[in-house]
Amino acid sequence: MNFDQEQHYRHEMVQIGRWLYERGWTPSYSGNYSVLLDEQRILTTPTGYCKGLLQPADLIIVDRQGVPLDPQTPLPSSELLMHLAVYAERPDVRACVHAHPPRTIACSIAGIELTQPLLEDIILTLGKIPTVPYARTGTAALGEAIKPFIRDHDALVLDHHGSLTVASSLTKAFHRTEQVEQAATIISTALSMGHLYPLAAEHVADLLAVRRARGGNPKAEPLLP
Repeated sequence: MNFDQEQHYRHEMVQIGRWLYERGWTPSYSGNYSVLLDEQRILTTPTGYCKGLLQPADLIIVDRQGVPLDPQTPLPSSELLMHLAVYAERPDVRACVHAHPPRTIACSIAGIELTQPLLEDIILTLGKIPTVPYARTGTAALGEAIKPFIRDHDALVLDHHGSLTVASSLTKAFHRTEQVEQAATIISTALSMGHLYPLAAEHVADLLAVRRARGGNPKAEPLLP
């Protein structure tokens, strides 16, 4: 990768940080995200920085073990372990976004899972959004906890913690975070009004047929109601 391409990624990451912060999904110093520069190097966010105030030079490059290539740069987030687990499990993934969207976290605290066939766009794109059992932030245990889920899903809820989305690009991973929070908002609002009523089985089957035709992973499909 040449210098201009790296600078493109740095500026994209700064923009993603502003979008996340402006939406209240990475308050204070929370959240982290990364993108593969090549097969040996990962560009990621530093620990202890507000994502809405990042500058291109603040971002750091680490190797596939998470070690900064320049020892003079800030340290990466301790949650980089989660990103490393994703890249090890999913060779197709080029970017990860971990955020703390409030409605998503609230759903996990309330025990509301985002796996039912309720929303057309989620069925067609993400399939279902499973919740990963709790593991303490910043530990290798969290990386291990996500492995069985991230193999087949592009968006996860981290119990009592936040969201993790992955994609072939950083901007696409960000948009998947938007989808997760939108789903959590709609589902929690619907519950406040009454019961949840999944789409009819025949409609879900029709949507799943479209999803499969688009190459969607069948292991990420919601169950028919």
